[in-house]
Amino acid sequence: MEDNVNSENSRAQRICFRVLEQHSLLNNIYENLVDREFLSADKDIRKLIIDLRLILKSMEDDDF
Repeated sequence: MEDNVNSENSRAQRICFRVLEQHSLLNNIYENLVDREFLSADKDIRKLIIDLRLILKSMEDDDF
């Protein structure tokens, strides 16, 4: 039972880490767009898209 709780806690931590990274990217994208730093915004947008695609793949495999 305790192993299952530890496993679920670890899973929740991994999800939280990824979501925090995405929030950071979204903040950067906002700031870059406001400042008209389009190359930096483009880089972060592409990172976000890649990460979201990886999350979709993880959801299919239930692999968080």
